[in-house]
Amino acid sequence: MSVARKILSNTAAQVVGKGFSAVLSLVGVKIITYYLGQGSYGDYSYVYEFFALFAIIADFGLFTIAVREMSSDEKNIPKILGNVLTLRVIIGLLVFTGIITAGFFIPSHQGTKIPYAIMIAATASLIGLTNGIITSVLQQKYKMQYDALIKVIGKMVQIIYMLLTAFVFFANDTSTGFYHLFWAGVISSAVMLLLSILIVSRYTEIRFRYDKVLMKTLLRKAAPYGLALFLSNLYFRIDGVLIYNIRGKEEEGLYAVAVRMREALALLPLFFMNAVLPTLTKFIKEKGDKYKRVLQYTFDFQFILSIPFLVGGLLLAKPLIFLISTPEYVSNVAQGFYGSDLALQIILFSFVLGSLNIIFNYTLIAISRQAQLLWINGACAVFNLVANLIVIPLYGFPAAAVTTVASEILVLILVLTTAKRYLSFSISLKRPIKTLISALMMGGVVWLLKEPMLGALSEYGALVLVVIGGGVYGISLFATRAITKDIIMLLKR
Repeated sequence: MSVARKILSNTAAQVVGKGFSAVLSLVGVKIITYYLGQGSYGDYSYVYEFFALFAIIADFGLFTIAVREMSSDEKNIPKILGNVLTLRVIIGLLVFTGIITAGFFIPSHQGTKIPYAIMIAATASLIGLTNGIITSVLQQKYKMQYDALIKVIGKMVQIIYMLLTAFVFFANDTSTGFYHLFWAGVISSAVMLLLSILIVSRYTEIRFRYDKVLMKTLLRKAAPYGLALFLSNLYFRIDGVLIYNIRGKEEEGLYAVAVRMREALALLPLFFMNAVLPTLTKFIKEKGDKYKRVLQYTFDFQFILSIPFLVGGLLLAKPLIFLISTPEYVSNVAQGFYGSDLALQIILFSFVLGSLNIIFNYTLIAISRQAQLLWINGACAVFNLVANLIVIPLYGFPAAAVTTVASEILVLILVLTTAKRYLSFSISLKRPIKTLISALMMGGVVWLLKEPMLGALSEYGALVLVVIGGGVYGISLFATRAITKDIIMLLKR
């Protein structure tokens, strides 16, 4: 199988799997918002925002570094995997112990359910991070269709447990049910870990190893990227924590619904870049020009993938939010109330920008310049924190969404210019412009059909419009030649 076909088939499997997982995630949002209500959902989302703000330290960039190292030294995959697995568990236990302890001593957490919920979330996260290292072998082997299937099964288990919690066992006891919504994540992560071990063991031995020299080397390589990930995560998640503590849990609940939708989409470009990284690393090491084609096709693909979500989201934000939550989350402009749909319309711009800047993040990793991401993400984290402290007290969650977009613009500028300092390449905007025209053609059709469809089918008409819009977008890509014969031939091969 050709390299191009491996990358595309690997990504396609993940996109399909993530599509199912994303739908299930939105079903989960519907269940939780209905079950808990706006205020308690604010508490629920805050637990994950607070925990995830610091839990990324436990990731330490080990997944990405593991994929790169195994791609460069395929003979030593068992050795690399075993040592990374040991590092993952040690770092995870240290970090999560600190987060749990802090959760009990923060004044705003006193007398609430939050500290105990953080403990449960930490358990799920440690299992999930361990699973992530094991599945890095599937990434290196271009066998991520198995990982996609595992994630779908895990998500289904989580949704089933949530349904039982909300409508069977604790239908009239939301206080106890609140904790069980987090236990659903623990059970889901455990199921995925077991399935991953069963599948990955076919390709390599899985066991903890301790090679002091190798572990030091891995830590040295991962540390800059791990810290850069933390800083990136800081500017992406600090807004939710600030909204909760400055504006209250109701506003955090409104903002969180939009953020959950953005997060469901954000894994699509991440999956693609994880699939591209081994090949990009190899082509750069060969010192030819093949990597330039990889970067151009990657840029084109990420734009083709992300821009229709922005255009469609701008038009259908209100019915989509209504569909995945409850009426209390939807804007009522006549009464001066702005809901999750406004936040979604703004934050989708950050999805497009994030889909592009991740390309150059991974380019720096491929050329072992991940240390440069430290100052880039550090500068953006400072900008985001200062801006949020200024605008959130005055304007609330809509201003936080705008700050997120501004931060992604700053990241894209800095990471692109930095990558070009170390690697010779150029990015043509010819295909993205054609893609944008295609997306606007799609938007025109959706806008014309919006009122009739929503009038006849209520918010469910949005689903029909999504399908119609997707079809129109696909046809438009061919009509504008955003997708051309060379792309089709690449897919055929």
